[in-house]
Amino acid sequence: MSTMRISTDHWNTIRDHLDHAGSGERFGFALTEQLATAPDGGPVLRVVDTLLVADDETTNDDTGWYVADTAVDRVHNHATTRRLGLVEFHNHHIGPPGFSHTDEAAIDPMATYAVDLLGQTYGAAVYADEPLDAEVWYHHHDGIARRPISTVVVADADRLRVLNARPRPGNRFNRQDALLGPHGQATLAGLRIALIGAGGTGAHVATGLAHLGARNVLVLDDDIVEDTNMNRLVTATAADIGAPKNLVARRRMLEIDTTMNVVALPGLTIDGDHPELQDVDLIIGCVDHDGPRDRLNQLAVTTNIPYIDLATGLDPSTHPPALGGRIIVVAPDGPCLHCHHELDAAEIADWAKPPEQRAIDHQHGYGTSSANPSVVHLNGIAAYSALAELAAWVSETRPPAQRLDLDLNGHLTHPDAPAGSRLNPANHGRRTSCHACG
Repeated sequence: MSTMRISTDHWNTIRDHLDHAGSGERFGFALTEQLATAPDGGPVLRVVDTLLVADDETTNDDTGWYVADTAVDRVHNHATTRRLGLVEFHNHHIGPPGFSHTDEAAIDPMATYAVDLLGQTYGAAVYADEPLDAEVWYHHHDGIARRPISTVVVADADRLRVLNARPRPGNRFNRQDALLGPHGQATLAGLRIALIGAGGTGAHVATGLAHLGARNVLVLDDDIVEDTNMNRLVTATAADIGAPKNLVARRRMLEIDTTMNVVALPGLTIDGDHPELQDVDLIIGCVDHDGPRDRLNQLAVTTNIPYIDLATGLDPSTHPPALGGRIIVVAPDGPCLHCHHELDAAEIADWAKPPEQRAIDHQHGYGTSSANPSVVHLNGIAAYSALAELAAWVSETRPPAQRLDLDLNGHLTHPDAPAGSRLNPANHGRRTSCHACG
């Protein structure tokens, strides 16, 4: 699949230009870099700059509107000099957006020429008050391939929206439309989400995504259901003991919403490339080790994928037992887990060791701690707190909290406050000294 990621500022620049087209059509271009290649060969693009075409750089005749040759040359030269790809945007006055016969006659030969000229990708998008209709051309095997851009995603600390997502039909989500809004509900349906971990917390997230209206989810986990999981694994029944957690989660999600596309995959590996994660639009991490957590953090930083990380903890050695957790939202322009000082270097290094080295360590007493206690209500509170931040993000009612601390003993601010938000995205960015994202 192909996807394009664009910041709010870049999208506002293009949209505002197209919105003021008067009775004619306007054109703008996004300059893109290719972040990755999806497993099926499609490009994963990020917008790095915009170029607008002035009204005196357009022409029109009886068949439609066109970008003047001088403006085309200017745009192509700019992209060639910077070794970037291009995506052309233009407006239609009547929706839903789609490529007209005039568009097809002009864009297809232009795209073929631009791909050969730039050695990069070329895209085209039609805008008519949202949603977009967008396609991309790129080198594939011995020719030039053309395909729809599956998701055009505005993703930063303020908003998360799929610009080409279509509203879901029917009445299923009427009771939450007032909260999420039509764009938020469409975005949840359009996002391709990777859920890493289908255990105690991940199981709650899986069912929550299905209830909220997510349509496309990858579930990654290697574990099987054990008897000791049954106190908290809300996707499983006693008959599932011995079954893979990812398949159990998939089955439960499809029971909630039969129209979902849920793919069950193995968990993260130490040295795997995991191309299946390169072109998703959102990663939700429900892992219990800083090794895979660091891996997901780095993937989010390098490919501009929004990442929500969940962690819970229960320590019965204190009085009363410590019970809490935290949610961290890593937006494409926000601080990462290392900025929050949330990753343990020793734990990351242990995860990266080969199995034989870990076995030797265990013989000497390293890395042999028992599994942490876990309880269903803590997992549920963490999971649904994270989904509440996701709902705020896609509905644009407010920016998500960069960090949400959970303390079921009520020590955060006062005894009646089990959760507290800190690090407002408007005030705190990435640490320039951070080795991962700075």
